[in-house]
Amino acid sequence: MLFVKRLPVVAAAAGLAVLAGCGVISTGHTAGQPGAPAVSAQGGGSVSADSTMSPAATAAVPAATGQAQSAATSACRQPGTYLTAIRTGEQAGFDRVVFQFAGKMPAYNVSVAKAVYTDPKGDKVPLAGQVLLRVVFHGATALCPPAGSKTYAGPSTLAPFCPRVLEVAEAGDFEQVLSFGVGLAAKGSYRVYSLAGPNRVVLDVSHVGLTRFPGIWDITSWRLYWESQYSWLNGRQPWLGNPAMVVQAWARSRWPAGPAIRQVNANTFSVTEPGGRTDTVTGTRPAPVPGPWVITKITYGTPRA
Repeated sequence: MLFVKRLPVVAAAAGLAVLAGCGVISTGHTAGQPGAPAVSAQGGGSVSADSTMSPAATAAVPAATGQAQSAATSACRQPGTYLTAIRTGEQAGFDRVVFQFAGKMPAYNVSVAKAVYTDPKGDKVPLAGQVLLRVVFHGATALCPPAGSKTYAGPSTLAPFCPRVLEVAEAGDFEQVLSFGVGLAAKGSYRVYSLAGPNRVVLDVSHVGLTRFPGIWDITSWRLYWESQYSWLNGRQPWLGNPAMVVQAWARSRWPAGPAIRQVNANTFSVTEPGGRTDTVTGTRPAPVPGPWVITKITYGTPRA
């Protein structure tokens, strides 16, 4: 019988990401302001930033004078557009991601993607959530030539686990094309717009209601599920994706001696306790994307006489 060592749901990897609570950030801009209409982000589709979003979505915005140029010099002495900060946070009714730049405002594009790949290597970026956004900045970089010192000192991955924005991960910085992937908890609308002083590109993602989480052990909420999915996608706790191993972990948490486990079908298991009683354990994958399997129902059998 295979032994499974039960570990905490999320195992942090040093340097991989910042796992922090979803704070509050403000841009001084009202989310519903005209000129930043909502755009539907439907899973599996493609929604490109175009003129219906904001003029800056497909064309570079003229550089702000004075202040922006001074900020560019402090970030890098070479002329250009440099990423200097990324911030995430929660507002009333929506989550916010802010990309801040020194120098000119970059042209940008935001679209729904089935997967996000690194540029130029082409590896898949592991992103938590059910819907993925690809964010691309043209004419921008986070590296100052010629030495390549970083103008953005933060981590390559942010995992705030806000209600809908779960993760922001760097996908590439190659030939003045800077790209990111954003993992979202569910389908819904988003808006993207630019602000000056300093130059920022803002992504506001509306909150949406999620169905009741089906899991009863030991991942019992959507927040815990996204955290465990993030861990699983990044190669930690691979056993969470194996139904038999999850059931075995549950059984051993109750009976260390180890009950007999028999798989009835893909999501149903028969567990015979050391005392002879047979229980039925069922489960599912809560979201139609790669991720852990969770227990949803336990039916205890009649004790053996």
